[in-house]
Amino acid sequence: MHINCLWTTWPTLSRIYSYSMSIPGAPTAKEKKYDRQLRLWGAAGQEALENAHILLVNATAAGTETLKNLVLPGIGRFTIIDDAVVKDEDLGTNFFLDDNSIGLSRAQKTCELLCELNPDVQGDHIKDNITNFIHTNPEKLKTFTTVIITGDVPISTLLSLDNLLYTLDIPLFVLKCVGFTMTCRLALSEHAIVETHPDSTVDLRLLKPFPELVALYEEKAAIMDDKEKMSEHDHGHIPYVVILLKALDDWRSTHGGNIPSNYREKNEFKSFLRGKMWNADEENFEEAIAAVLPYFNPPSIASTTKEIFEDKKCTQLTATSSNFWIIARAIKNFAYDDNEGILPLPGALPDMKAESKDYIRLQNVYKAKARADLASVMEIVRVLLSGLGRDPNSISESDVETFCKHAGFARLTRVRSLNEEYEHNPKVKTVSNELSDPTSLMHYYLGIRAYEMFISEESNSKHTPPGIDDSTAENDAEQLDQYVTVILDKLNIAHSPELLEGTSKAVREIVRVGGGELHNISSLAGGLVAQEIIKVITKQYIPMNNTVIFDGISSRSQVYEL
Repeated sequence: MHINCLWTTWPTLSRIYSYSMSIPGAPTAKEKKYDRQLRLWGAAGQEALENAHILLVNATAAGTETLKNLVLPGIGRFTIIDDAVVKDEDLGTNFFLDDNSIGLSRAQKTCELLCELNPDVQGDHIKDNITNFIHTNPEKLKTFTTVIITGDVPISTLLSLDNLLYTLDIPLFVLKCVGFTMTCRLALSEHAIVETHPDSTVDLRLLKPFPELVALYEEKAAIMDDKEKMSEHDHGHIPYVVILLKALDDWRSTHGGNIPSNYREKNEFKSFLRGKMWNADEENFEEAIAAVLPYFNPPSIASTTKEIFEDKKCTQLTATSSNFWIIARAIKNFAYDDNEGILPLPGALPDMKAESKDYIRLQNVYKAKARADLASVMEIVRVLLSGLGRDPNSISESDVETFCKHAGFARLTRVRSLNEEYEHNPKVKTVSNELSDPTSLMHYYLGIRAYEMFISEESNSKHTPPGIDDSTAENDAEQLDQYVTVILDKLNIAHSPELLEGTSKAVREIVRVGGGELHNISSLAGGLVAQEIIKVITKQYIPMNNTVIFDGISSRSQVYEL
C-alpha cells in the first residue's frame, strides 16, 4: 500500500518510553488504558483526540467501522446523522446492529452500541438526512472537528457540504464502499503538520559546529593520537562526534581547508578514519565511519520547510494568524536574520560508545544549545505577538519547543476541495495517463464517479443504486458507461472502447453488487480511514492527499491527487 500506515510506524525504544518516563509516580488508569497509542502520538495527540467531535453521516457498515476505530482510542464525542431504519440486509454487514434493531432508527442503535465500547466517549444521534440538515442547521456544522460522509448521497449534497466545510477548514472525508471497491476522498483547505515523525531528528552540526561543541572537542583533540597520554580503553571510548571533528580538522589540513563534499571523497574520508584506529575492535570508530554519509551534510533548510517560510500567511502575519504561522515566522527570522540559514538545533543525540560521563557532558552541550536557540525563538515570538496587538505570552513555550525540534521536517498541505474536482477539473494528466493501463485503479475511480451520477439523477428520487434490480442490471451498466463518457468529455480526455475496457469491467463489477457492502471490505476501510482521521486530528504524521482507492479483488490500493 502507498499509505503511511500509522499503526505500523513504531518509534524507537527511547521515544517509546519518553512519555512514561516524564510522568511522576505510577501511571494513571487512563495512561494505562491508552498506553500503546500514547507511544505513537504522545499526550498532546491524545488530548487533541479527546477534544474532537466527529460527525458521521449515515451509519453504514463502513461508517460504523470507522467510528469504532475512533471510539476505541478515545475521541471525545461523536454524532451520527441518519434517517434510515434498520433492515434485514443491515444485519448481514453491520456488526453494530442486532435482531432487536429491526425497524428502529439506525442512527440510534449504532450510537448505543458504539458507546458501549468506551465509556469515556459521548455519543449522540440525529434522525435526519444530511441534505435536510445542511439546509436547516448549517451553523451546527461549525461544532464538529471532522465530518465523515458515507453511503449514497446525491452529488449536489456532497458539494454543498464541501462548500460549507472547506471555508471553515473542517476536514471532510467521503468514504464509499461498494462490493469489493472502496474509495475515500479527503477535502481540507489547509493542514499544517509539525510532528511528521521522521526516522530521526538528529542534527550533529559536524560541518558547522557551535562554539560550545568546539570547546569540548578541543579538550580531547590534543591527546587523541598520543598513546602515552591516552590509554587504549580511553581511546576506544571517545564519543564518535569528537572523533569526527578531530578527523575533519586533520583532513582539512591536507586538503586545502576543504571538507569531503562528494561520495568519492566521503569514502576516502572513511578510509582516513579507519587508519586512525588503534585496533580492530574500536566500536566508536566504526560508529564514526557509519555516521559519515548521514551526517556529513552542511546545515540546510528542507524544501517543505522553505515552502512554509515563503507562504503568504508566514510573510504577512495578521492579528488573527494562527499560532502555527507565528511560530513559523519566528523560526524563519531566527534562521535567516541571525543564523546564516540554520534552523534551531533539535538537541537530540544518538546513542554511542562512550564513558557515561563523557556522553552526558556531550549530551548537555547539545541540549544547552537547543535551549539557547529555543529562548531566541521564544523572544522573537513574543515580539511578533506584541506587534500584532496580542498577549506576548499567549503562545506556550512547549508549542514553540515542539516546532523548533521538528522545524526541518514540518509540512504544509492544502488538499483540493470536492468542488474543484467535480465542478472544475481533477488532475487531468493523472486520469489520462492511468487510462491506458487496464489494471489501473483509476478505472474504479471513474466507475464510482459514474455510480454517484446514477444515484443523483432527478428521476432517481430514492437514490436507488445501479444493479439493485437484476432485470435492469445491464441497462444500468450501460448508463454508467455513458456517465463515464460524460466525465471524460468534460475533461477533454480522448477515449475509445479499447481504452475504456478496464473502466467497463470496473463498472460491471460495481453494478453486479447492487450497491451492497461487504463487511470485510468495510472493516478494512474503517481501519484505514480512521488512521487518516487520527493523523488529521492530532496534526501528526502525513495524511493522504487526496484520494485512496482499494480493490479487494486484487488486494491493491493506490493514492491519487485529483
